[in-house]
Amino acid sequence: MRVTQNQMYDSLTVGINKQLKIKNDANAAISSGTRFQRPAQAGLDYKISLDLRHTQSQIKGSVEALSVADSRLSASQTMLNDISNVLTRAQTIAVQQASAQTGSGEQLTAAVEVRHLLDQVANSANQTWMGEALFAGTDTGAIAFVQDATGAYQYQGSNQDRTVAVNTNQSITTNVRGDEPAFSNTFNALQSFITALETGDRQGISDAIGNITSATNEIVDLTSRVGGQINAIQNYKTSYDDMKFAIDKRLNEHESADVAKLVVDMQTADIALQASYTQIANLKNMSLINYLR
Repeated sequence: MRVTQNQMYDSLTVGINKQLKIKNDANAAISSGTRFQRPAQAGLDYKISLDLRHTQSQIKGSVEALSVADSRLSASQTMLNDISNVLTRAQTIAVQQASAQTGSGEQLTAAVEVRHLLDQVANSANQTWMGEALFAGTDTGAIAFVQDATGAYQYQGSNQDRTVAVNTNQSITTNVRGDEPAFSNTFNALQSFITALETGDRQGISDAIGNITSATNEIVDLTSRVGGQINAIQNYKTSYDDMKFAIDKRLNEHESADVAKLVVDMQTADIALQASYTQIANLKNMSLINYLR
């Protein structure tokens, strides 16, 4: 079968376009650092990238949620430590005032200080973090504790916990609720102590030592529990960080362009193009000679 000059020219043109595409794709890959930039270039590889990036996004969201929970619980732990310190001071006062040598004047002076301590506890229990009530459960816009007509503090938050999903099957609690008995026992112990001091009730003052000690132990236990929650969250964060590193590495290996190979491909394409251009020039010269004949 005879191959005409037109057929040879068409074949060379197809080859030139192919080599130009190789150069263009290589340039794009080197510029972006990735093997492909659109689905048509890779097909299955592009889908794998989408799946990896989806997993990457999920991990990022989980790490961010855990970081927020970690920060919120750390703030809660700080407030509980403050309450514990207040109770320690109240306990010292109770021991001092239980002595038979104290008079009514000293008791009334002590009552003023204990009332300030009660206010400090209320302030800590009603503390907010990023504009959200720490101890009001899911009702983050509420004031956790308010005083009723008798002056007693009552919990006003929800009875539901705030949680973070660490995977599709498991969630962890990321808050402390004010309806924990440790809070009400703390308020009651301090308020009863104030009443005993103001009324000169020596038995009530003596009882305050045990009540405050009990409330302190409950606050300490609650603080320790929060510490356990923080440790659990940090362990999950470490696990997710490891997963993120593995996914990032896999995605980089999957998408990264082999620059050295691409440079060689471009050089090879240049050589092929030069050869094609030379052949086309030769065909044109042959056509001109034939025409002049």
